Amino acid sequence: MKKQRLFRRWHRWLAVITALQLLAWTASGVFFAFVDINYVRGEGRVIPIDGQYFQPASLTLEAGEISGLRIIPRLPGEWVLEVRPHDADIKWLSLSGDPLPALTRDQALAVGSLRTDLAPDTAEWVDSGPLAAEYRGRPLPLWKVYSSLDASTVAYLHVSSGEVVAIRNTAWRWWDFLWSLHIMDYDDRDTIGTLLLKVFSVLALVTAVAGIVLFILLPKKFS
Repeated sequence: MKKQRLFRRWHRWLAVITALQLLAWTASGVFFAFVDINYVRGEGRVIPIDGQYFQPASLTLEAGEISGLRIIPRLPGEWVLEVRPHDADIKWLSLSGDPLPALTRDQALAVGSLRTDLAPDTAEWVDSGPLAAEYRGRPLPLWKVYSSLDASTVAYLHVSSGEVVAIRNTAWRWWDFLWSLHIMDYDDRDTIGTLLLKVFSVLALVTAVAGIVLFILLPKKFS
């Protein structure tokens, strides 16, 4: 009888320890299940552009070093060239072959108006940020453009090509926050399998198994 009470007390405290994280897992799971990921990513806010990939074999280039080329519009009446080397970063060139300069602030706003429905009137140069920044994973610098009437929804543009590399809104920020709780990674929010996640996963499993054991094995008067 004493061992049974001790087991129940131990299970109760274990449940208290894991309850908050179980709540975080459940709440974030409900959010992920009911909120459309395309809305979170802001995909409906981007205006598609007509670019075209083609093979460089017919061009007077060292095609062996290039995996692909693409021509896309940047500013009205202007087309730019994306060069994808096999073992190097993507390069952006003018059609004459010169490296593209970074967009100016006014040009960034013009491109943002052409490629999104945000009607941006504000542009910010972004060249640094924390690991968990909402544009993480994108090479810096970037142009951040948005409308002063709705600063919660922003577009991040590649500084040379003007391509929209990310749309961020309130739904995305909630998703990102809940995702950090879900995987228990509060730094870069991209690492699955953190020590905290492993520990609490084991604790949750032990709590569930112990609860089943208590229900099955203990006398009804202690249930």
